[in-house]
Amino acid sequence: MHRLLVCAVWGILISAGCASAQERLRFSSFNAPNLTPVALEILSNAYATLGIRIETVVSNPRRALLDAASGKTDGELVRVVGTAERHDTLIRVDVPVMVARIFAYTRNGQLQGQSLSELKYLRAGHVSGARFAGEMAEGFSEVWTAETPGQLFEMLIRDRIDVVIIGESTGKRLIGEMGLTDVFPLQHSLKEIAFYHFLHVRHAELVPLIEDALRQGTPDRDGDERDDSSRWKPSTRELTLRERGLS
Repeated sequence: MHRLLVCAVWGILISAGCASAQERLRFSSFNAPNLTPVALEILSNAYATLGIRIETVVSNPRRALLDAASGKTDGELVRVVGTAERHDTLIRVDVPVMVARIFAYTRNGQLQGQSLSELKYLRAGHVSGARFAGEMAEGFSEVWTAETPGQLFEMLIRDRIDVVIIGESTGKRLIGEMGLTDVFPLQHSLKEIAFYHFLHVRHAELVPLIEDALRQGTPDRDGDERDDSSRWKPSTRELTLRERGLS
């Protein structure tokens, strides 16, 4: 009888430990100052409505993706569609976490309203390593890179380049911080890039729940700008231990 009681107690403790472990998820990520912190805040709020805490495991982009796909972590914090969908073990949460809008900024008022193809004779600049901005800059007469967005705007002010290709919110922020009254974006964004959250297949049951939580959140999720968490609306679907088969 005593032996059965001990076994029962151990079973309860083990089950409780599993439940506790399941309420914290670890997601692969990489260092992207205008992307990772914003995604972490948005997804932390979304998962909080499900009673789940999340944290990131930061490494280089390739290692982060491999860790997520192999199951070493619980998934990928945020990626563009094509990058992660090459791995069958990752399931895309089919609601964008954020959308980054890329704009071309200039000081030349005569360029207002012109299409990208009409600007190719100009000198363009983008942040070194910024993949999408680099793609937008292809074909310009001169293409310059800088380590920071601020350096790009300094080059623009000094007439070393004609156009800066950069994310919308970064552009807005720098215009304000640097007091640039004669710098403005061209009329239309060059590209909109959606970033998605990916879960490892072992968490497939969470996919519709986190999709619902993201849909209930603020609709304005810009890839360069931190959301106001006070505007977050909780999900109407509660994730309980019973729903997840852990009670």
